Amino acid sequence: MFDQFHGIGSLPKCLLAYFVTLIPKVNLPFELGDFRPISLLGCLYKLIAKVLTNRLANVMNSLIAGNQSAFIKGRNLVDGVVVVNEVVDLAKRSGKECLIFKVDFEKAYDSVDWSFLEYMLKRFGFCEVWIGWMKACIFGGNLSVLVNGCPMGEINIQRGLKQGDPLAPFLFLLVAEGFGGAMRRAVEINLFKGFNISRDGPSISHLQYADDTLCIGEASIENLWTMKAILRGFELASGLRVNFWKSCLIGVNVRDDFMELACTFLNCIQGFVPFKYLGLPVGANPRRLSTWEPLVASLRKKLNSWGHKHVSIEGRLVLINSVLNSIPIFYLSFMKMPVQVLKKVIRIQREFLWGGVNGGRNLSWIKRRVVCQGKKNGGLGIRDLKAVNLSLLMKWRWRLLNSEDTGLWKEVLVAKYGGHILHNVVWSLGSPPYRASLWWKDINDLQACVNSKNWVAEMVTRFLGNGSRTRFWSDNWIGDVLLCSKFPRLFSLSLQKEATVSEMMVVEGETKSWNFLWRRSLFLWEEERVSQLLSLLENVSLSLEEDKWHWALDPDGCFSVKSAYDSLLENLDTSPNLSPYEAKIFSNIWDSPAPLKVVVFSWRLLHDRVPTKENLIVRGVLPRESSGSCVWCGDIRESSAHLFLHCKVALVVWYEIFRWLGVVIVIPPNLFTLFDYFSDSARSKKSKKGFLLVWHSVIWTIWKARNNQIFNNVTSDPFELVESAKVLSWRWSADRLHISPCLFYEWLWDPGICFNR
Repeated sequence: MFDQFHGIGSLPKCLLAYFVTLIPKVNLPFELGDFRPISLLGCLYKLIAKVLTNRLANVMNSLIAGNQSAFIKGRNLVDGVVVVNEVVDLAKRSGKECLIFKVDFEKAYDSVDWSFLEYMLKRFGFCEVWIGWMKACIFGGNLSVLVNGCPMGEINIQRGLKQGDPLAPFLFLLVAEGFGGAMRRAVEINLFKGFNISRDGPSISHLQYADDTLCIGEASIENLWTMKAILRGFELASGLRVNFWKSCLIGVNVRDDFMELACTFLNCIQGFVPFKYLGLPVGANPRRLSTWEPLVASLRKKLNSWGHKHVSIEGRLVLINSVLNSIPIFYLSFMKMPVQVLKKVIRIQREFLWGGVNGGRNLSWIKRRVVCQGKKNGGLGIRDLKAVNLSLLMKWRWRLLNSEDTGLWKEVLVAKYGGHILHNVVWSLGSPPYRASLWWKDINDLQACVNSKNWVAEMVTRFLGNGSRTRFWSDNWIGDVLLCSKFPRLFSLSLQKEATVSEMMVVEGETKSWNFLWRRSLFLWEEERVSQLLSLLENVSLSLEEDKWHWALDPDGCFSVKSAYDSLLENLDTSPNLSPYEAKIFSNIWDSPAPLKVVVFSWRLLHDRVPTKENLIVRGVLPRESSGSCVWCGDIRESSAHLFLHCKVALVVWYEIFRWLGVVIVIPPNLFTLFDYFSDSARSKKSKKGFLLVWHSVIWTIWKARNNQIFNNVTSDPFELVESAKVLSWRWSADRLHISPCLFYEWLWDPGICFNR
């Protein structure tokens, strides 16, 4: 098939026929515009299209200008948001007039004119063979719309790109670049004046993310005429129709009468700062609660949608990790969350975890800092939002240092704040510039946001090359500590605080020395510190290569949000003080194939946070004068250790279970030791999972029997509990252990044989 397509340059008609399913965009769709069409393409066509897409991806970065930030490797959705946010902030602080026009294209993918696409392919220099392949894949074909799952009659398509086609995103960028080229040409011949960041900085005339387009420029009649003419001309040429009545014009420092005139001229609505672009607030104050209110409202709305459901704690845990913790990620990747908002979000998650969705007074059984730890450290693995926020913002610092990561957003930041941000980890010893945006101030403050220490500089090390871009005192280039921190006295006396390594080193032939300049003569003890410094620098040598940045937490030196998050958890004083023994226990408890709700219960039990009578009395749920005696023996207060280990009923159960497993044991003093003994009694990985499965089944059986006794007044014989635990563990093993089927009588006779199958 590939040979035929490569040689002939055409596809059989059967490969170009496809179904289209309509996905509702609103809750109650009434018209065709309320649906999103998705093309259900055949696998054979997708194979060919994917191969062509992979080849096209190699050249897209060189073809598409930096104003477009969609679909191309190395470009980020939030890049454009950063640019327009800095433009709005600069306009507000400098008093410059600025117009921003949010363009709304109607059915962009479905409206692309094929002749214009062919024209753009030729303008970009693609050969006739490649253009022929594109025409074979895109031009022509029949579709059938699925209504209630049944295909309607065939429609012969004459324009548009297929939603779901691997080629469609890149081809749409080539079409959209026609608008970008027209805007750039208008700027070149002074028909359109963009917004200048600085005297030597870039002029921003437009930003694009696929069809989400912003036109940015000065507030003038000439700009309005030029912009409208370009949009109308682009519409006639490309087929992309502009919805002017849905588009929005925003003015910064622009007179009201001019805004009214401009909106009438463009036949659009007027917007105001702050406004949303690509789902993020632009020009908003990230330190105000009102900026984050949509995020908090979306979390509450999501909880309300679960209000009619009865969700168990393991279900709530999954929903928190997969939904409630995912909703804020987009905001957190751009803005620093204020403490008050963080507390609100944490309270929402805490109430949902411990109380479900019905509200009311609920106990938070375990501290948040413990819950947010990894499962191997005694937690539930719920992500700490503060650490997530800081690690996502740290990515911006790393992208600035990474020379391979280029884009318009970098040019804008360099024009506003200086070129040193591309080469230095520690940007300044003081505060950021007075006219810096609040977003930039938050990015700048990352270097001192954790326990008053510069964790950014500690995590980013320097691989020394020629030493021309590595600061001697303030960069982490030798050892694990900055020289300014290791030798603070010498740093305070130095006249070369900003000097690079190459400037400090003097090379004469094969000998080298270090040129230190002090602001006064050194005392004897200070000269001893200099000797220690020289000893540390003894093996330093320079090469012809450029200096490179290295992420200290990764062997390959590449930044990852996960490694930054793990490091922040340790630095934010959130880690519980677990002994290595306790950490081992909590690490093993999650290896069991038992149901998640049972594993979570065992986790709570090891933390002594299950609702036994003693724990309920301590927390004020039961009156203090209550006896709180054990439901079975009636003599001793019902604590976790007593109920599950030392009670006469529990003792019988454990002895019978160990006898069944063929293990001789003396009952230990606490549940930690008992669990450790269970884990260590296994002779292989398979049998270890089986032993842990039995542990969870016994714990769960005891707890259910205790509740049955209290709430239903149903007594249980210890031997009945043993049999119930055996049956329960056998059912779990049949469903969850990856072993050959084991009959129940085999399980009762010798479970060890079943474990090792």
